[in-house]
Amino acid sequence: MTILVTTPNGSVGRYVTEALRDRDDVRFLVRSAAGAEALGAVRGEVVRGDAADPDTVRRAVAGVRRLYLAHPFAADQAAVETGLALAALDAGAHRVVKLGARPFTRPGMVPDPVTGAHDTITARLRDAGVPELTVLRPDRFLQNFLPSAAALAAGTLADPGGADAARGHVDTRDIAEVAVAELLADRPVGGDLDVSGPEALAPGDLAERFAAALGREVRFVDVPLDAAWRAGLAGRGVPAWHVEGLYGLYANYRREGVAGLGDGVQRVLGRVPRSAAEFAADLLAPAVGVPRTP
Repeated sequence: MTILVTTPNGSVGRYVTEALRDRDDVRFLVRSAAGAEALGAVRGEVVRGDAADPDTVRRAVAGVRRLYLAHPFAADQAAVETGLALAALDAGAHRVVKLGARPFTRPGMVPDPVTGAHDTITARLRDAGVPELTVLRPDRFLQNFLPSAAALAAGTLADPGGADAARGHVDTRDIAEVAVAELLADRPVGGDLDVSGPEALAPGDLAERFAAALGREVRFVDVPLDAAWRAGLAGRGVPAWHVEGLYGLYANYRREGVAGLGDGVQRVLGRVPRSAAEFAADLLAPAVGVPRTP
């Protein structure tokens, strides 16, 4: 059995890699020498190249039987992920564990480019008849707040997702553990697995969890989805299509309000998900120099 891991340095992929780096039957696809260096020492094979390049894909999928399929949000995401999966199927793969996104369930929601890309890819995989398909559908990643650790330590959680948008914020370590379990299982659970944290938290609630771990006040600031927000992203070099994708996603968070919780962690791992408080104590506090409480 050979397992191919794509995007092994991503928010979820880095933890998938950590769980599988000592196995000799795992292959990791990285884009560059810098990606290989970030990967660190692994026992299995490392393939370098662009996931959109047919020659790279052929080398990556040769002999693969199971595939962890992930790709950053990009203009060509649907084409790249679908191409990888179909090439893997042609090479003999029979199991795909795809990293997707939690769907919006409120009536009247407008499709957004981020979740829409995942819907397109999943539909193509089903049409292709993947024998064993698991689609991980996580809510908002807690790890996405780590780049704002300095601002949080200074007392501000600024977020454009809406003050009343209570989400099942999920620790990406849990997503990775579910992915690895599905990759390695003799009989995977399969199907759509909604993955979330144990409670739906509005941004103000999340700020309170972070404040407790950091030992200081953290105040939520609602960032409006306006021209200034767009200009700020553009000024940091974010392409216009990416800004529009994020706008659609955050607008849907605001429209949906309170999201339901997923049971994927319990179904696959038999335990409750990690909480926002655990994430903050384990990862956020150390990121700003606050020692973890024993």
